[in-house]
Amino acid sequence: MVEKRKEKLIEELLSRNVYKTSDERHLYDAPLKTLENEYMLLLKKEAGR
Repeated sequence: MVEKRKEKLIEELLSRNVYKTSDERHLYDAPLKTLENEYMLLLKKEAGR
């Protein structure tokens, strides 16, 4: 279940041209919580446009 969630988040981030986390980690190396945080930051950034 965690792997499926990570996979989905990575797909979403990649589709928005995000290839690394804020701390320069590759998405595939990041834990789920980090990916969730990155995705939330991205959504907030997009909403602010």
